[in-house]
Parts: sequence; structure tokens; C-alpha cells
Amino acid sequence: MSAADRLAQLISFARLVEPTLSERSYYELLNVDKQANIPTIRRAFYDVAAKLHPDRCAALDDAEARSKLETIYARIAEGYRVLSEPQKRAAYDEALGRGHKRLVITARDKKGPQNPEELLKHPEAKKFFRLGMIALANRDFKGAALNFNFARSFEPSAAVIAEKLAEAKAGAEPPAG
Repeated sequence: MSAADRLAQLISFARLVEPTLSERSYYELLNVDKQANIPTIRRAFYDVAAKLHPDRCAALDDAEARSKLETIYARIAEGYRVLSEPQKRAAYDEALGRGHKRLVITARDKKGPQNPEELLKHPEAKKFFRLGMIALANRDFKGAALNFNFARSFEPSAAVIAEKLAEAKAGAEPPAG
């Protein structure tokens, strides 16, 4: 299959699946049955990730399809995180029995520090925020500020972007003295 055929297939897949995400269980998204063990779920996730990871879809010129694929991938990754942890999986199975296709985790249920990127909703904001964080880690303060500004253009009211933008600008300023 040529690269162009593969991209066309991804676009068709995105347009077909994304509108129905709310109707699909994590089991359906990962294409595993409810009795699947964790290694089977892990293999299923890695198979899907090999095809749908956002880095593999970067060549798509169709921004709408790329955004849909990122949304699908995020939901599949969410399903993997839930189904591969026994306590969350048990809670999900119970919720699924009541008709809920997603597991809602309250802030109280979350452990450890939250990934600030998870606070963002818009896929492009997430992308530029991630690039800004990489630039910040590499002490490329100007590049970080540029990417955080791009992220802010998609989510102007996001406090986490404003905070990191301020950090990048502060790092870019020459030391006072």
C-alpha cells in the first residue's frame, strides 16, 4: 500500500469512527473482549498505536481528519490506561453495565502530579504546548515562548499556558546586573 493510499485510508477511518466515539466502549476501541488479560490489552493498544499515533499522522494535510485521529487516539489511550489497571477496570466494567462508555475519574481518584497538557482541550493547543515544553526543557526560551504563544492562540484562557509562557519569557531575558 502506498503512503498516499494509507493516508486516504486514515482519513476515511477518522471520518467514520470519530463521530461514533461516544457510542463505543474501551473494549470495542481496542478490539478486545471483556475477558482479555492485560498482556492482550497491551498488545492491542500497541497495534493501534502503531497505526494511529499522532506522530504517524503528521503528514496529513487535512487538519480536520488529523484532529479527529488525535481524538480517536486519545480515547484509545484512555481505554488502555483504564483497562490495564485492575481497580479502574473493575470500576469501568461496573459503569459499563449501567450504560456508561467512559470511566469518569474524579480529581480525588487521580494519583501523583497531573500532566499539565491534560488540562488543554484543543488538539493544536496540546501540540504547541508539548513543543513549548520540549523547548523549555532544552533551555530554548525563545522557541518555548513562540510555541506557548501558538498554544495560547487556540486556548486563550488556559492558565497553564500563561504560566509556562511567563516562565519562558523570564528565561529569555538577560540576567539583571
